[in-house]
Amino acid sequence: MIKKYNDFRDMSVWQKAFALLRDVYKIIRLFPVEEKYALTDDLRRSANSCVHNIAEGFGRFEAKDKTRFYKISRGSAYEAISQILVAEAEKYTENEIAEDLISRYKEMIEELNALIRTLEK
Repeated sequence: MIKKYNDFRDMSVWQKAFALLRDVYKIIRLFPVEEKYALTDDLRRSANSCVHNIAEGFGRFEAKDKTRFYKISRGSAYEAISQILVAEAEKYTENEIAEDLISRYKEMIEELNALIRTLEK
């Protein structure tokens, strides 16, 4: 049985993605100014994409349409992980912060995977 939500904000996966977005915004403030239109912008966009595609998927009527947006969100989460790894390698963020964000993105991905599997049945 698919869990019913009144609003996308009730979804724990959206809540996790939103919390990650807020934390991404905190760390990118510390990135060097020369990364403003590169890694900073890319990470901001991928983190935003995770959140907003979950919301858009929620608003879609058909399961196939919903899963398309949840899969886009999942792809954006992997993109954010890759960008966090670059930030860590370039010493723009500490290892502990990067590992925490990556771990939380992986949890979010697993929740999206479960939601997608449920909708595809």
